[in-house]
Amino acid sequence: MGSTSDGLVLVVEDNPAMNSAICDILELNNYRVHSASNGREALDYLQTERPDVILCDIMMPQMDGYALLRHTRADERLRTLPFIFLTARSSEDDRRQAKTIGIEDYLVKPVDPEDLTLAVENVLRRSRNLAAETQTQMDLLRNQIVRTLQHEFRTPLTFILGYAEYLAEVADEQIDLETLKLSTHAILEGGHRLQDLVEKFLLLADIQYRQNLPGREEQLSAQQMLTNAANHMANAATDAALELIVNPAPRQDIVVGDFGYLYKALIHMLENSIQYRRPQSKMIWLSVVTSDNYIGLQVEDEGRGISPTMLAHLQRPFEQIQRNDRTVPGAGLSLALIQHVARLHGGYLEIESQEGQGSKFTLWLPRPLSNETADPE
Repeated sequence: MGSTSDGLVLVVEDNPAMNSAICDILELNNYRVHSASNGREALDYLQTERPDVILCDIMMPQMDGYALLRHTRADERLRTLPFIFLTARSSEDDRRQAKTIGIEDYLVKPVDPEDLTLAVENVLRRSRNLAAETQTQMDLLRNQIVRTLQHEFRTPLTFILGYAEYLAEVADEQIDLETLKLSTHAILEGGHRLQDLVEKFLLLADIQYRQNLPGREEQLSAQQMLTNAANHMANAATDAALELIVNPAPRQDIVVGDFGYLYKALIHMLENSIQYRRPQSKMIWLSVVTSDNYIGLQVEDEGRGISPTMLAHLQRPFEQIQRNDRTVPGAGLSLALIQHVARLHGGYLEIESQEGQGSKFTLWLPRPLSNETADPE
């Protein structure tokens, strides 16, 4: 099986014979290869080089495969590096654990040479396709912004200008208090809708071309972020007859990231749950959840729910449930923004939903390195 790829593969394997055999197979298939005997050695190499994929054993001295994965996910320059685990462990639990922490493939020793090169090529192909798709989406985004502006911005602007012109016309006349209140309320509503749209467009414009965070990362309490977001949306929830419940976290989990981006992502998650509520909806739950090497900021609601078909559309910019239903304002940007924020932090947005019952949105972020993991013996 010949490969035309010249991608750079970092092979991390502590068994010299196995390491050499893997490197030989990959080089025969036109890959550039660099080898390391453990995670610590690999991490030293990654300080100056960025391979296209890492093929990594799990059980190694000094630093094992899981620790190396955590280091790369905690480094904004390396967090999107594709990983393939190569291990003697073959149980379903091992496979499941590896998949849930975000690796691309899992190969069991002894691995067939054809399976090895196929796995590497598939990972590289997915990376190339993702890059091409991202560029295509950005091109579509520019066109969609123009089309969306024509309607989404005009609607609130019509409210503002229409009622403002009316008040100007009757300024010299006697106007009753109820009419004044109605006009003022309409102007404020239009202004708030316009402000919300402008802020979403500006945020999307700020992050859509970024490959890394803008150097503002800090340690943040996951529980405190949920509490702050709930406090911020408390009035909106009350107006919608909803109760926001922040579940207590079993421990103090810390995430590392840009506070502004993460906080806005949480606000958009809550806005979606409030806007797409049902008459029967009573509560929205906010929780800190954990899964292997990730910490999740979770918002669960009793809303309308989303069909599997709509889920794919909603994760693209400007898509919206029941697009012809204008009772719910907004350009459908929220989920696209959350996806962008998650990607920048090396995480992902997981959506679980059932129509007519509710949805669960989880923003998964890489768990920060502990002192033990940062300097293994």
